Parts: sequence; structure tokens; C-alpha cells
Amino acid sequence: MRGMFTAGVLDVFLDERLPVDGIVSVSAGTLFGANFPSEQRGRAIRYNLKYLNDKRYLGLRSWLTTGT
Repeated sequence: MRGMFTAGVLDVFLDERLPVDGIVSVSAGTLFGANFPSEQRGRAIRYNLKYLNDKRYLGLRSWLTTGT
């Protein structure tokens, strides 16, 4: 959820055309942070919504069967 929050903040940065000198990130922040320099506003939420109902993507079953 922190990654999604970060994605939303970065979308606002894009909307406001705020300049950023560099990006340092780890984990989900890296995936969502890549949308910022490529100026792909809304990409993180689009893909999270697209795969939300895919049993392989997220959920208790995935956690129990894969540990992630």
C-alpha cells in the first residue's frame, strides 16, 4: 500500500511538473518510481486494477501457496 501511495504522489508531481534531480528507491517503490521519469501518469493504478482479481497476483491464496 505504501507503493501505491508513492505512485499517487509521483502522479501529482507529474501533474505539477515538479522537477526532480534524482530517484532512489527499493522494492515496489522502484517499480512505481520508474513511471515518473517515463512520465506514465496513472500506470501503477491501471495495472493494479487490471490484475486485482487475478488469483496469481495478490491475496491470501497466493501468500499461502508461494509465500509472497
